[in-house]
Order: sequence, then C-alpha cells, then structure tokens
Amino acid sequence: MEDYIYEILEYLPIRFIDDETNEFFKYLEETYIENVKNRKYQISFIAFHMLYMTFIYKVKWLFKKQGDKTIEATLTDYRKRNCSAIFNTLFDLSQFPEKISLEKLLCRLRFHINDIGICKNHVDVRNNCCHASGKIYYRKSSRVEPYIEEEIEVVEKIQKKIKPELRKLIGDFLSKNWEQNFIGGDIRNWLEENNLSRKDLGILISFELPLFKKKSDNAKVIYQKILYLKFVHEAQKYIESDTNIFLERLPIFMHGITEEIKISKEGEEKLESIQKIVAENLIPLVSNLMEEERKKAEAIIRIR
Repeated sequence: MEDYIYEILEYLPIRFIDDETNEFFKYLEETYIENVKNRKYQISFIAFHMLYMTFIYKVKWLFKKQGDKTIEATLTDYRKRNCSAIFNTLFDLSQFPEKISLEKLLCRLRFHINDIGICKNHVDVRNNCCHASGKIYYRKSSRVEPYIEEEIEVVEKIQKKIKPELRKLIGDFLSKNWEQNFIGGDIRNWLEENNLSRKDLGILISFELPLFKKKSDNAKVIYQKILYLKFVHEAQKYIESDTNIFLERLPIFMHGITEEIKISKEGEEKLESIQKIVAENLIPLVSNLMEEERKKAEAIIRIR
C-alpha cells in the first residue's frame, strides 16, 4: 500500500512557496506510511484523502487563475452567502463542503454522473474513518485499497482533461514574460506560484507549440524561445526521462536564425548580434551539461 502515496505525490505540487504548507504535506505523507505499516488503515486513508482533495483544489485553482466562468460563478455565489469568505490560496477552497467541491469540478470537466457519484462516496468513506462513531470500519488493507485506487484513477482522468489549461498556462508564460531576464531561480518561483507537479511538467514539456515553427528572426520570437529553453532546462530536473529534453528542444532556437536582430532598450532600437544573445542566455545553460551533451549543444548553436 505504500506505493500509492508516491503515485499521488507525482500529481501534487513539487513544492509550495509557504514552508508551513510543505511541512504539512510531509506530515501527511509520513502519517500515511506510518499508519499503513501499523495497520491503522482508517488513519492512513484520512491522510491520503487529504492529499487527494488537495489535488482537487489545485485543479480548481488553476481554472480560477485562468478566469474560468464556471468556477468564478461558484466562488461569487459562495461569497454572496458568506460575506467573510476569501480565496487567496487553493486551500481556501476547502471552505466548500467536499462533495460540492468535487461535484462542481467534475461537472465542469464533463465526468459522467455515475463517476461523480463514486467520487462523492469517497467523502462518506472519509467520514466513516474520521468521525467518532465508536467503530473501526476498515481493519484490513483490502477494505481501504479499492477506495484509494478509485481516487488515483480519478486523479489520472482529471490530469488528462486539463491539458488545454496547461497549454494555455505555458503559452501565457511565454507571451507575458519574454522581455524579462529569467534565471533558474525565477523559473523555480514560477513553478511554485502555479502549484505545478511533476506530471504537469511532463505534459508542459511534451507540447509541440506553434512557437517552434516560427523563424528566429525577431526579438520576440528569439526571447520567447530562450525563455522556453530556460523553462525546459529547469523543469527536466523534476521529471524522469531517458534523454536530455533541453538538448532535444535546442534546435528550435536555430530555425530561421539571423545574424542580427533589432532590439529595443530604454526606448531606443539597436542591432544585437545573435552570438552575443547566445553567449548571455544559452551558454550558461549549455555549460551545465555533461561533456558529451555539451558538445552536441555547442554544435547545434554553432559555438566556436
């Protein structure tokens, strides 16, 4: 049963900005594992279910940040009935009863009504575990495992359904930040601010973006590609891959490349050499590669 915790952690944020929240998550992970070992399956399910609901809130928060009308209408209606309600973080969504929270998200994602019913039943199972009923309902792992497997299955289905939102997320990131000089620490902050998981990063890196086919003959395209490559360079640290994804994506930078481009600095336009741009932005990334990969990267971007 221990493996289940590692499965769901792949879908949860790699790290939160808030240290207390990171501590909270470590606490839930340890609580699950310790109680599985001690055969206290009701307590282990409570910990697992809390992680599961965090995934639900994470996805709803993604929709909220992107201005989804269905989710926004739900929050607006709740504020009207609860004047003191605030929604500053994804955990503020826990103010909703869990069954309602699940139903709103799963309806938005067009889950079948029967599947929604199964998910709402998980809340009843959680209640059986945590309410002071004077009973131990789940003495065997075989009684709890089916519910954990169902929750993981729901998580997997939701993850597949949010690909359009993830595509929008990376698109907005590149279009809004290409003029900023992002470094590795800035990318890590962006990952945390958007509650991205390892599964999210795997999907984001897999997208074939329209940007890749654009010629690198102007400042906007070139710096968007550089920002994308910086993102990939950082993101691949958190996912398992048999290949260096940064190296695989590097050729997009060379598509339609010119020797010089016009750039605007402090209200003035001037010509900037591609070699200088490469030296300032890509060489620091390439220099971190293993020797064989570094040589391949150098050959791709024609470093002499």
